[in-house]
Amino acid sequence: MDNVHHDIAEQLEGVLSGTVDLQAVLDNWPRGDGPLSHCYANLHHFLFDAHTRAKHPEYRAMQESEMRKLIRLLRSNGDPSLLKEVHFLGASKVT
Repeated sequence: MDNVHHDIAEQLEGVLSGTVDLQAVLDNWPRGDGPLSHCYANLHHFLFDAHTRAKHPEYRAMQESEMRKLIRLLRSNGDPSLLKEVHFLGASKVT
């Protein structure tokens, strides 16, 4: 993993804390076909589900937990193929 992954992890932490707009993160997303391309697509689920998170605390908790998983994966030097497993549609098997 490189600095790009760590920078994205920092930005996503800001999304969780409410200090960074996810759309702005996605607008500046690095292009390519690697593991980050899966993150980009899957983060749209998080973006578009804001209204559902606001109405359903359990759904919000699940999606925020998945975001934390993604942040951990981006910061680690683990298997980059796991990035696509965090899809925000339900709890992933990623730990």
